Amino acid sequence: MKPKTTAKSNLKNGNRNGRPALPENEKQSIIRPTKFNKEQDAVLMENFHRSGLSCVSEYIRAVSLNPKIVPRLTEEELRIARALSGFSNNFNQFVRLCHIHGLEAMAVEAEFYLGKFRCLFGKFNND
Repeated sequence: MKPKTTAKSNLKNGNRNGRPALPENEKQSIIRPTKFNKEQDAVLMENFHRSGLSCVSEYIRAVSLNPKIVPRLTEEELRIARALSGFSNNFNQFVRLCHIHGLEAMAVEAEFYLGKFRCLFGKFNND
């Protein structure tokens, strides 16, 4: 029985396997070690997760080079934004019906949508 042969590397002919090398101007070769205590690390990680960036190094680099980072919306804020979008679509359809049938005929539905908007905007005012 013959022993299994493995694929030879492409290094002999100058080609490398794997990801292509970055251009010189995009390489990040300087390392700046930083130490944190447990409380500082907890704050760092909380801010990192809120930022929505892909890795802690990217977050630290962004904060140090561009100190103004706008965090992404939280799950609650995304839920409210989606609800507002849905309400605005329904409200536009409602206004179109009001132009067709008259506002008096749509008074009950107008109160319903006003109540929904007041409830939703009340959540923003509580923050």
